[in-house]
Amino acid sequence: MIRRLSFWNTVSRILFLMLTPAFFRLFNFAFIWHSIYWGVISFVVIIWFVFLLISPLFGRIGCGWFCFVGTTQDLPFGYALIKQKKKRKPIVWLRFIMPIGFFASSLTFFFLRLNSGEVEGFRFSPAFFSTELNAHYQHIWMYDTIGALLLGILLEKRWACKNMCAMGSLSAIGSTWSRLLPVIDTNSCNGCKKCETVCLVNIPIFDYVERQDGLVTNSECILCGRCVDVCNKDALKIKFIWNRKRYRAGVEPKSAPFFERNGQKTVIRE
Repeated sequence: MIRRLSFWNTVSRILFLMLTPAFFRLFNFAFIWHSIYWGVISFVVIIWFVFLLISPLFGRIGCGWFCFVGTTQDLPFGYALIKQKKKRKPIVWLRFIMPIGFFASSLTFFFLRLNSGEVEGFRFSPAFFSTELNAHYQHIWMYDTIGALLLGILLEKRWACKNMCAMGSLSAIGSTWSRLLPVIDTNSCNGCKKCETVCLVNIPIFDYVERQDGLVTNSECILCGRCVDVCNKDALKIKFIWNRKRYRAGVEPKSAPFFERNGQKTVIRE
C-alpha cells in the first residue's frame, strides 16, 4: 500500500470540507430527508446510496474520505489540542433509533403529501437542490459544523458518527463484511500501540494482534490510514481480504511472549 495514505486522506477530507459550503445541499446527507419529503431522487440520495452500496466491499470509505461532519469532529484531535478521551462503545439503542426515526419520519410526510396530491410519487431529479447557500442554509451549515466540533471536544472522537448519524449506522452494518481492511503482521508488531493512539474512531487495534490473526474487522474503521503511517515496524497495511476464513486458516498460530503490568499485557519483541 502507498505510504502516507493518511496524507491523501486528509487532503480529500479538507477538500470536501472546503467545498461543502458551496455544495451544502448536494453533500449533506440530512437532505436525503428533504429529498424523500419532496419525492425526488436527488444527487445527495445518489451519492450516499452509492456509499452504502459499496460498504460491504470498501467499508466506511464515505465516512472516512468524504464526510465534512466527520472531518470537523476530527479537527481538535488531529492537532492534539486536548487530551485523549476514554474509549466508548457505540450506544446501541441510539444507533438503532436514529436511522429508523430519520427514514420513518420522512416517509410519513411523503405518504401524507402523496395522499393529498402534493406529490405524485418519486421522480429522478439529481439537480433538484440548488447550490445556493442563502442565509437560512448558512446558519444550518454553521450549526452542523459547530455542533460536530463540540461533540468531538466534549465527548469522544467521532461520537456523533458512532451514535447519531443515520448514514454512519447503516454504513457500519455494511462494513461488517468489508473486504478492505487494516491487516497487521503479528510477527512484526512490537506492541507499542501507537496505532491505537492515532485512530480517529478509537478502535482497540492491539486486540487483533492478541487474537493472532491480525485482521482489524471492526466496522467503525473509516480507512483513514493513520494507523498504517504511524507504524515504525511497517506491520500494518490496508489490503483487500476477499476470504477472511481462508486468510485466517493460512495464518500460523503465534505464541508471542507477553509481560503484564498493571493488568495490561504487552508483547515482548526483540
